[in-house]
Amino acid sequence: MNQSYFQLPLDKQKKQINAGYKIFATYPYKKASMLAISNEAGISKSLLFYYFRNKKDYYIFLFDTAIGFLNEHKAGWIDGKIYDFFELINMNVERRMKIIRDYPYLYKFITRAYYETYEEISNELNKKKKIMMQTGEEEIFNIIDYSKFKNPNDVATLLKIVLSVAEGLMRGREDLDETKILEGIKEFKTMMESLKKYYYKEEYFIP
Repeated sequence: MNQSYFQLPLDKQKKQINAGYKIFATYPYKKASMLAISNEAGISKSLLFYYFRNKKDYYIFLFDTAIGFLNEHKAGWIDGKIYDFFELINMNVERRMKIIRDYPYLYKFITRAYYETYEEISNELNKKKKIMMQTGEEEIFNIIDYSKFKNPNDVATLLKIVLSVAEGLMRGREDLDETKILEGIKEFKTMMESLKKYYYKEEYFIP
C-alpha cells in the first residue's frame, strides 16, 4: 500500500476503512466491487487504487487493521488488574460495543473473512487466522478468581454461554446509535447479574 494513506486526516482514513468493512461484510471477496467501496467512501476508484495497489492489498490491510483493533481492545482489559469473571466479561463487551460504534461492520467483516475460500485471498488469510482466534479465553482462565464460584469446574461452560450471549447482542448492531448501544450494554450487564446469582457463592453477588 501507499504510505501516503497514513498522511490523510484520521476521519478520511476511518471512512475508507469503514467503507471496506461494509462492502466486504456484505459480499464475498470475489463479488465485492472496489467501485462500490470507493462510492461508499466518497472518493474516486482511481484514488482508492492510489492508496492500495489492488483489491487483495486493500483487503489484507483491512484484515490486519481489524486484528489490530481487537488486540488493542483485548490488551486493555487483560492488563486491567481485574480478576472478577463478570467484571472482565462486562468490560470486554462494553469495549466491543464501542468498537461497533466506531467501526459498525468490523465484526461482520471478520466473520466473513474467516470463512472466505476464494483462492486469491484465502491462502494469505489462513496464515493470519491463528491471530484472529486468540480471543482472550486463555487469559480469562488464567487470571480470574475461581474462589467466587460455587463450582470452579463450571467456568469453561459459563464462558461459552456468556460469549454466545455477547455474540447475539452484537449481531445486527451495525446501524445503532450511541443511545441504543448503551442500552445494549445495560441489557447485557443485567443478564450477567442473573448468571452471577446462579454461578457465584451467595456472598459474592450484590442483590
